[in-house]
Amino acid sequence: MDIISELPDDLLLRIMSLVHTKTAFDAQLLSKRWRNLWKKLPTLYHDYTFHKSESQFLVFINKTLELLESPVLESLYIRIVPTQTSNGFFLRGCLLAKLQVRELNFISIINPVALQIKKEIYHLQTLVILRIECCSLEDGYGNQIIPLQSLKVLHLRCVKYSSDASLSNLLSSLPSLEDLFLDRCSSDNKPTKTLSIAVPRLLRLTVLRCPDNCETHLMRLNVNAPSLKYLNVEDHWRNVSFSEEKMEELIEADVNVGYIDTEKLLKAFVSVKRLSLCVVTSKILRVNVFFNQLVRLEICTCQQEWWNVLEKVLLSSPKLCILKLHQKHLFGTRDPTVRWKEPSSVPVCFASHLETFEWRGYEGTEDEKKLASYILRNAGRLKTVTIYPLISNPDIRRRKILKNHMSNELVKLSGWSCTCKLVFR
Repeated sequence: MDIISELPDDLLLRIMSLVHTKTAFDAQLLSKRWRNLWKKLPTLYHDYTFHKSESQFLVFINKTLELLESPVLESLYIRIVPTQTSNGFFLRGCLLAKLQVRELNFISIINPVALQIKKEIYHLQTLVILRIECCSLEDGYGNQIIPLQSLKVLHLRCVKYSSDASLSNLLSSLPSLEDLFLDRCSSDNKPTKTLSIAVPRLLRLTVLRCPDNCETHLMRLNVNAPSLKYLNVEDHWRNVSFSEEKMEELIEADVNVGYIDTEKLLKAFVSVKRLSLCVVTSKILRVNVFFNQLVRLEICTCQQEWWNVLEKVLLSSPKLCILKLHQKHLFGTRDPTVRWKEPSSVPVCFASHLETFEWRGYEGTEDEKKLASYILRNAGRLKTVTIYPLISNPDIRRRKILKNHMSNELVKLSGWSCTCKLVFR
């Protein structure tokens, strides 16, 4: 203990920042050297499980915030387990205004409805990062939400709102927002209709589908974010649309949706370098797009006629280097009467750039064999070809025999003569 006590304050504070605030607070009982040292902590981590009751927990949080000596608090973590008597989580407004908190994290366990974050949170004008998980969020002041001018990162995981309009209003009041993560539930009281995400400076957007334990309504998601560089949307139960403007800054997009205007989607993504798609389409796309920056393409094979999207993007991507086919989901529909037809032309990238081809979930159907052999036959610059067959037989020896059979069959069909090795994993 004497050796630790001789360490400088900066190092001791760094050590104390790694433990719960209750532990750091109790450490002042060890000796005079530790007394009041916790008041200089740049990070506070409050955990409900360290306290006997919710009221005691709230008293401790407010008391420690009041006694802090530094006006700037870099990070505040609050983890609470709501009880049946929980109503709303309230921090004293004067403390919020005094502290200049840079990062705030609310995590509620068990019931996402039991705990409501009060609107006083909108007074934290110094916030740069805000993360809320499994809580409900009180409206600001109707349509008069106080803008959080400094907020750059907002993560809302399983957060409930009084209406989608309240969430849209909140997002529109964040002029500096750059990173938005939504793993959202439906609204508490009203069926969801349209959620609009219109944030001009947004760089990263992630929208994940509602968890299974949340009520689901078909709704529309409208995205208008011209500065986006990274996009990840995964929600097969909702209608997704993008603005008419091209997202010319977009570098990477991962879109897994069931209800979407695929033609408009592709027109918005002309600047991407890495693209992953799982979309429903039953027709040859008529839109003329040119993906002159695309180098990596991944197409999900779970949906009906997925090869229509593949063909359209391949023919429009002269610099494509990596092609991956992957059956990510099991809920897609298939019509055995709909067959793949070999394109009348060969993509330019096959002769100039395509070096890596990977197929996960390959079942060896007639259509799949024809498509795979078409790629192997025409892509003369391939260096790596890896296929992961979907074989349900549990017998290891039998699985190996089936893999060898698939491999030999594909080599024969394609007239495989490339110097690279065809690998079946």
